[in-house]
Formats: sequence, C-alpha cells, structure tokens
Amino acid sequence: MAEGQFQSKEEDKKDVGPLKDRGCTDIICILIFIIFLGGMGVIAYFAFTLGDPWRILNGYDSFGNTCGIKNTKPEGVTANLAGRDMTEYPYLMYFDPTVMLPDSINTLRDPTDTTPVEYTMMLCVKKCPDVSVYPITAGTGTEFYKMWSYNKYRKEGQDFCEYEFWDTYGKELAEEMDNHSTGFGISASDKFKDANYITNKGASGPCPEFVLKSDPIMNRCIPLFDELTNAAEDAGEEVTEDFVNELENKLNALLGTNVSASQVMQYAMADVMNSYREIAVMCGSSLIISFIIILLLGWIAQIMIYAISILAAVACIAGPAYFWYVWYQAKEELDKQTIKLESQVDNVQTLMIYAIIITVICVVVLLLIIFLRSRVGLMVTLFKEAGFMVMRMIVILFTPIILALFILAWAALWSFVSGYIYTAGTATDLTFTRQYAMSDQGALTDAEMNITMVYYKDHDYIIYVWLYHLFGLYWGTEFFLACHEMAIAGAFCQFYWTRDKRKVSFPVVRGIWWVFRYHLGTVAFGSCIIAIIQLIRTILAYIQNKTKDSQSEVVKYLLMCLQCCLWCFEKVMKFINRNAYIYTAFKGSNFCTSCKKVFGLLMSNLVRVGVINCVGSFILFIGKFLVVMVTGILGYFMLSKDEQIEYWAIPVLIASIFAFAVAHTFFSVYEIGIDTIFVCFAEDETKNDGTPGREYYMSKNLMQWVDNSSEALKNLKRKKGQQRAQAKAAKSGKSGEVEMSEK
Repeated sequence: MAEGQFQSKEEDKKDVGPLKDRGCTDIICILIFIIFLGGMGVIAYFAFTLGDPWRILNGYDSFGNTCGIKNTKPEGVTANLAGRDMTEYPYLMYFDPTVMLPDSINTLRDPTDTTPVEYTMMLCVKKCPDVSVYPITAGTGTEFYKMWSYNKYRKEGQDFCEYEFWDTYGKELAEEMDNHSTGFGISASDKFKDANYITNKGASGPCPEFVLKSDPIMNRCIPLFDELTNAAEDAGEEVTEDFVNELENKLNALLGTNVSASQVMQYAMADVMNSYREIAVMCGSSLIISFIIILLLGWIAQIMIYAISILAAVACIAGPAYFWYVWYQAKEELDKQTIKLESQVDNVQTLMIYAIIITVICVVVLLLIIFLRSRVGLMVTLFKEAGFMVMRMIVILFTPIILALFILAWAALWSFVSGYIYTAGTATDLTFTRQYAMSDQGALTDAEMNITMVYYKDHDYIIYVWLYHLFGLYWGTEFFLACHEMAIAGAFCQFYWTRDKRKVSFPVVRGIWWVFRYHLGTVAFGSCIIAIIQLIRTILAYIQNKTKDSQSEVVKYLLMCLQCCLWCFEKVMKFINRNAYIYTAFKGSNFCTSCKKVFGLLMSNLVRVGVINCVGSFILFIGKFLVVMVTGILGYFMLSKDEQIEYWAIPVLIASIFAFAVAHTFFSVYEIGIDTIFVCFAEDETKNDGTPGREYYMSKNLMQWVDNSSEALKNLKRKKGQQRAQAKAAKSGKSGEVEMSEK
C-alpha cells in the first residue's frame, strides 16, 4: 500500500479514514468455523462409507435393489430377491402410487387396520407401462381379467408381477392361460382367479391390483391422470376425485414437481431446444441493458424519486377527496329517503370512518414528503456517487459472478454429500405374511404366503447429523455472501477516503485481500448469527408441518407469530451485519466493536437511513424490473410469431429469470456501494468539520448536505487555490534554475 494513499500520519492518529496498519479480527471465530468444516468433513466420510445416492436418483425396489445398476446382496439380508442385476431395468414402478418412498416401508396400506400388515411392492421394470389395467372391476364375474392381462402383456415384453413369479408359483397359471384364447375358459377353477395372486389390499403382490399408463419421470413410472380417468370411463365406472388428488399430491411431494404437467413440459423443453438462439440473444441483451441502466442510474433515480414524490403527494390529496365525495353522495341519497334502513345508515357511517382514516394517513404521508424532501436529495447524490465510483472500478461488477460460482459449488458439494447422508441406512429384512382373499380355499401354501422385503433403516442419530449438515449449508452460504459484501465495501471505502481519486489503484483486489488476510473471523462471526436464526426458522417450520393436523388454532397462531418475528429479526440482523462489515472494511475493528460504532452512526442519522433504505430499495427494484420487462418484451416479439414454437412463454420465462439474476447481480454491487458511501459520509461528518486540518473527504456534491457546507466549500476552494499557486510558483522557480544553468 502506498504511503499516504488514504491519509497522513497525523490523520491516522486522529482515527480518520480507513485503517492502514490492520490486524486480524475475531480470530477465535474463524478457528471455530474451520473446526466446524472439519466436522462436516467427518460426516461426509461416514456418509460416503454407508450411503449410495443412486438409490435416490434411480430409486430402489422392495428388495433393496437399485434400478439401472448391478447390485450385490447386502450383508445380513436374507431376502431371496435381493442383490439382483438391474442393469436392464432402469425404471421404478409402484404397485400403489399413493404409497411411495419414503413412506412405502413404514406406512401401512390401511393405517386404520393393523391386521394384516401389508407393505406396498415396488419393482424395477424395463419400461414404464404403456397400457392400463383398470383399477376398477365391473362385476364379480370379471375378477380374473387382470391376471389374464398381466400374462398377455408379459408375453409382449411388459412384466408387471414380482420377479420370477411366472417361473415359480405362477407357472401353472401361465400354462393354463396359454392354452386358451380368452380368459373365460379358466374361470371355473377358483385357483386361477385374481384373488389368488393379488392380496386383500392390493399392495404387496405378487401382482398389482391395477396398472396405470405411465411416463418415466426421474426414473420413476409416474401415472398419467388423464389416462386414469379415461380408463374408468371406459369401464363404466367413476374414479373419485379424492383418489386422483391423493395420487397427484403424493407424486408431487416425492418428485418436487407437478407431474400432471409432464407432457406439457416435454413440449416446452422441445421449444427451449428449438429457440436456444433467441434465448442466448435475450440473455446477452439483459447484460447490455443492465450495464446501460447502471450507467444512467443516477439520472434515472433522480427522475424516479421526484416522480414518485409528486405522484404520492397527488394521491394523498386526491384519495381523501374521492372518499369524502363518495361519502357525500351516499349521505345525499340517504337524506332523500323517507324510510332509512339500518344497513344503509351503517354504510354511510362506515364510509365516513374510512374517509377520516384515509385523510389522517394521507396528511401524515404528505407532511413526511414535505419535510423529507431535502433527505431525498441526499439519496440522489448517493446514487450519483456510487455510479461514479462503479465506473472508475468497472471490474467490481464481475465480483458477484465469482460469488455465484462459489455459492453454486458449495451448494453442489452440500447436495452431493446430502445424497449419501440420506441413503446412509442399514439394509434390514422385513418379513411378513401375505393375506389373499382366496387363501382359505387352500390354493396357496404357507410358504408361498410369506414375503421378505428389504428396507434401509436410519441410524438413531441421523436427525442430529441432518441438523449439523443443514447448519453448515446456511453458515457456508452466508459466509460467502458476507465476504463479498465486505470486499465490495472495502473497495468503495478506498475511493471515498482518498483525497486524490486518481491515486486509487486496484481497489477491488485490495478489498478482497483485506477480507481474506485480516477479517475472515469477523465474516464468520456475522454469518454464524444469521445461520443460527435460519436454522431455528427451519426447525420451527418443520414442527409446524409435522403437527399441523393436531394443532389448535391458538397454537397455530402463536407459531405463525413466532415465525414472523424470527423473519423480521433475521432481516434486522442482516441489515446490522452489512453495516458492520462496512465499518470493519475501513476501520479494521472486530465485529462487536463495528456493530456498536455503526449502530451509533445509524441512530444519529435515523431519518436519512429510513429514506435511503425505503426509497432507494424501491428505485433499485424498478431498475431490476426494467431489465426483466425489456428482456421479456424482446423475447415476445422474437418468438410469438414463430410457428415452430408452441409454448413461447417458456423460453421467455427462462430468459427473464436469467435477466433478473443478472440485474440483481449488477444492482447488488450498487446497493452495497450506496450503503458504504452513506456510512463513510456519516463517519466523515462526525470526525471532520471542514476547517483547515480537518477537511472533509466527501465530494462537493455530498458536502452540500452537511450543516456547515458553505464554510467547508470555501475552505476547500481556498485550499485548492493555494495548491495551484504553490504549483505555479514551483514551476516558475524551476524554469529560473533552468535559465541560470543555460547561461
């Protein structure tokens, strides 16, 4: 760092400007953070040892076999059908789609009936069913038709029954069916009826109670709901709406997507592929538009702020006038009536109350607009100052991209480890007895009625592992965000606290260096506080979800209030943290000291802070909105007339989301810059008074917003005049020396 770049030694002693000789802050916090990351590493090691994410990606059947891969039989498992090669069976089919993972093992088919116990069967299949076997039978005389259909589809390459069923105790059934051209010839023998091979509740097989035509989504066979309804209508029956809703909700909960729109999404993805050039143009346009708005934001902000103020003032006058006019009209109509209904009188009185309330509110807002008009001018100046500094260090606009890459990498690593944690269970046998409707007739032996499934039992301490791991996600994400905020604040501080702005060199690099060399402990401290609040909110939301059916209205209300309070507390702490990072960036103090100092600055400028955060945030939102709107309109004109694109709104939506992300990236730097300049301005106003030896660091535009601005500007003008005179005299003296040497 060049000597005297920020302030002289005398000024350094006066505690003015950014600290030059820094030291590490909150060292104990960064040590705790490193130890915590080590704990996450230990969890990841054991998760890698015990887990298998392919069970999530591909799904696994009722015997512990992961679909689409070659399996080995787990230790301690006795199920005969475990450890099968499923390389050619990539899709998971549910016998009962309303009972799916993670509920399928631990949930009874009928929770109200504990005898007999029956668990739903899941099998890996070569392809998802492209046919339907109706879930409704049209009468008692047709109950064998399902097994007949299953055998027919098996010969066509679609097997819906348990592995090896047709080669073992279903072999006789298959041979008998193959000898008849229809199913009617075997109806006389009870042992060939559906009830012998479909359990009472139709969940655990060996054959399903019904099969629905399905689409492969995330390697799961997801039923088509339209097909279900059509099948029922063809059978002359009605499918209850509750059943369809239950099925759809269960699938949505499992896959995290709206499966009823699967076919629409397939068309939409095709449109995206066909319009990738237009999407690229829209995304590139969003970058250009964001950059242009950044360049013009000072001017745009000034127009927007005054336009909003004028419109708000007009609304504050027109709104009450309109309500009083409506009340007057209603009162006139009421006075003309000889018989006045009580409801009409109440309506007129209610209108008057509304008019009074709105008038009071509008008068207060109008007074605030009048008395705060000078504060709005300060915010306009801050926007201009931030724009000037951003243009002088344009590379700062690319720092959010680096931040996004770090956060994406952290989220990807966290998700990768989460897959192993989620599947880090122990394979365990689950043996029970199948119950069939016709079993009392002796058609099946006791051995054929027993079934051993496999499920993965969670470890007793898994809930604590998840809490630790989730807290790591929150803390790590907030840590990266805090590093970015402090680095950006450090860059802006260097510009503010340098008298000659031309001498500022590599401010962004130096700001990043300050963070990683001195202040990682402070960043870890502040981000930990936010992460703790977020974890508490998550736990509370989990409790709300698990107990929502058993809660009283009072408990629900209290939990909602608590959740709201925590949300507000998190927002307040994020605001305090950001300003503390700003103070640390230029004073080098620890987190607690920075919070204390910056809180005093903010409280002494409370009105200014309110205006900047309310109106300023709205202006930045308008800027983001403009980027998204222009990008969306451009996409509409490019795609709406294209006959090859069926769902043009999907590509436009994708580009608009990208545009918002780009705009947020650019404007987040701008937002941090405004907050940093304001904190520096407040500190400068407190430490200096504009007199010789205590000159302000702020620009002329900002100087007009301090109380003694006129005197300070005179001193600044006088000092510059003296500097020019000294420079001129020095130049003249140097010229004289040159002339003497020539002689």
